Amino acid sequence: MRCGSNYSFYLSLHREFNERLAARVVLIRPEDLEISLKREDIRIRKMADDVAGEVHRMKAFVRLSSLGPNILYGFMKPRHRIGEHVCEHFARRNEGIIVVLGNGRESWICLCRDGRIWRERGSGLEESLGRLKSALNVEEGGQDLAGAGLKRINLDRLWQAYYDSQYCPERKNLAAFNRHMPRRDQEAAGMRLV
Repeated sequence: MRCGSNYSFYLSLHREFNERLAARVVLIRPEDLEISLKREDIRIRKMADDVAGEVHRMKAFVRLSSLGPNILYGFMKPRHRIGEHVCEHFARRNEGIIVVLGNGRESWICLCRDGRIWRERGSGLEESLGRLKSALNVEEGGQDLAGAGLKRINLDRLWQAYYDSQYCPERKNLAAFNRHMPRRDQEAAGMRLV
């Protein structure tokens, strides 16, 4: 299993998770689930691995853009209920910065400060960004927050410099990329590749 002993957490994020599966999961140890040949156990194992795989791909392929100095946002349309988990991951990596992930129907907002996470759900990415922008008085030109005294930083240029530093033309292999990242995952991460 990709998810190891944390399989019950990943299983709970699956789109088809229900109370019957929750009751079944309590009775199974991860070691027993790994070697079991029962149809139900194999299904549980596949469901947990499917969620763990999607979490891994979303963490790897979602690209963040900046909206002012303290807001990062990205497009994500997951098949399972992993939005909050992935958003929390990015918030922990960017402490003190509000991270917004979402699509046209739903969005997740997280902020990590002093090791604590604040979470919020929204009805759509554009609406959530609009509310945050007006609440924080962030202007289009990347202005400082009202009275915060933060330096102006063009985060788009900073992220682009990071992405450019990771690019190596010798490793460009679109056939392998498309084989390992199906079209549905490209679309879920907001990557409209041909």
